[in-house]
Amino acid sequence: MLLSCKIFKSESLQETNESILEEAKTYKNFRGFKPVDPTEFRDDILIISNDELILKDLRLLNSEETLGFLNNETVLVSIGQITSEGEINYIPFTMSKKNTSYKVTMDYMKYATLGQEDEKNNFIGYKRVGVGLRLISLITTAEAGINISDLYSIGLAAKSGKLSGTLIIEIIGIKSKDVTTLLPLPSEINQTTIQNAMQALATIKSKIYDSETRLYPQVMAIKEDENARGRKTENVVFVDGKPIAMSSEIETIPEIDNSVKLQFQNNKVGSDGLEKQAARLEKQALEHLMDKEIDKAIQDLEECERIFPQYHSVYEILRLLKQNRQELADKNSLKWKELYNGILKNFAWRLPESIKAELQSLAAE
Repeated sequence: MLLSCKIFKSESLQETNESILEEAKTYKNFRGFKPVDPTEFRDDILIISNDELILKDLRLLNSEETLGFLNNETVLVSIGQITSEGEINYIPFTMSKKNTSYKVTMDYMKYATLGQEDEKNNFIGYKRVGVGLRLISLITTAEAGINISDLYSIGLAAKSGKLSGTLIIEIIGIKSKDVTTLLPLPSEINQTTIQNAMQALATIKSKIYDSETRLYPQVMAIKEDENARGRKTENVVFVDGKPIAMSSEIETIPEIDNSVKLQFQNNKVGSDGLEKQAARLEKQALEHLMDKEIDKAIQDLEECERIFPQYHSVYEILRLLKQNRQELADKNSLKWKELYNGILKNFAWRLPESIKAELQSLAAE
């Protein structure tokens, strides 16, 4: 669970730590948001447009609307103790135990907090939907008493051989060529890698407001409602949100854990139709390019990016076309041959073979 800054007396902290570690379970009175693997959020949301509230698919928001929706920011740390079974128990203290493995997650989030109900209209908790940066330290301690909530403390402990581990950086929901260039590779934990990671994160954070940066909010953290855990399930069995029978009449259907619902439900599943539309628009745009119809190609790629963000290399090709739009307006420009070669070199990995063959023929002319 996510930690806020608190100061504990060393004696009471040590006593609490030992008690919890002996019980080998999460401190029952410690509650907060738990980081989860990011999943795309696809629901309609309420936004203000022309002084009116309207519903709009989150993926269709422009940059200004997205930033307006994500009106909260926070930097928080969560510490999870990894059990022998591979489970992660989030804990409320910051000092390590000897010969123990931990997952320490530091999140910068720009987010909105949304409540959620299940298919029976029971409130089950909250989710934080947003974009951000995540620094994950997977460590194993050789000594007790290490402050594992502080990255520089972790770096010092690694230097002196008191712990070992790996440092991972995740960029969540932020798409930009500059950001990709700045992203460090996973590496062994030491003072240098931590310092480099922090510098990279600070620079990447500043790119969120750039006009070239695209934002795709994700579910980043969840918080289950404590009352929902103990709530008795009704006797009616639901399938796809519709009551079909009393539970005594048929075999019991297993309940989906609320944490899973918070992370994955309310995200529209089954995007086959949208993907087919995106594939058609991408192919149509490439055909326009081969006919040297720059405006029609841009129009189709914009529509493709609108209905299916991040499809293949549509965003990158669209950006390239817009940058060279003025020169490509002339069908006799040498820029066309350069464009065909550039697409074949950098973006051919998902193109249909027939399209690639035609582009190669045009590039060779």
